[in-house]
Amino acid sequence: MPVDNTQATADSTKTRKRLWVLLVAVICVFAAAQTLSVITREKPLLDRLQFGAVGLETSITTIDETGAEVPAPEGGELGTGSVHMERIVRVKNTGNHALFIRVKLRFECIDASGAHHPVDDLVSYDAGDSTWIERDPSDGYLYLTAALEPGETSEPAITGVDVNTAAAIARHGEGCTYHLVVDGCGVQSKNQKSNDVLKAEGWPA
Repeated sequence: MPVDNTQATADSTKTRKRLWVLLVAVICVFAAAQTLSVITREKPLLDRLQFGAVGLETSITTIDETGAEVPAPEGGELGTGSVHMERIVRVKNTGNHALFIRVKLRFECIDASGAHHPVDDLVSYDAGDSTWIERDPSDGYLYLTAALEPGETSEPAITGVDVNTAAAIARHGEGCTYHLVVDGCGVQSKNQKSNDVLKAEGWPA
């Protein structure tokens, strides 16, 4: 009889061990399923950071003598003093995804020998549409507040430029020509954490 009790105790112990092993296995399977679920939910986050190729183009136009808006010339000599140029800057989304957009404006003086000199401190810009904003403090970019849809063109970021050509000539000599440069970039707006362009992730460094 004692032998039978001992065997029964051993069998009971083995059964409990098997149950514990089974329970642990179930917990592991459940944990693995939860991990896979998390990975699946995180995938859009990872995809959002891999923006891939985006399509956009910037345009610089001016107003001709008839009042029509036409492409602005690449350069040109300006008079001496404080000179105003009508320059209208827009961005078009040429890709297939809605984009958050930002642009940085640069102004160059090209001297008589062909060397390019930044003269951003000698220019000021006429503000464009209110859909364009700056950070506070500014990082040098203008941001379009709403995402730009495929095929859509923005309202003007600026409408004019004032140049202190006298100061530019004093620095770089007579015969300077001038060049407005617009650096534009965009990131997909889909799957962002926020609809605020200033909080968008993925901007190039």
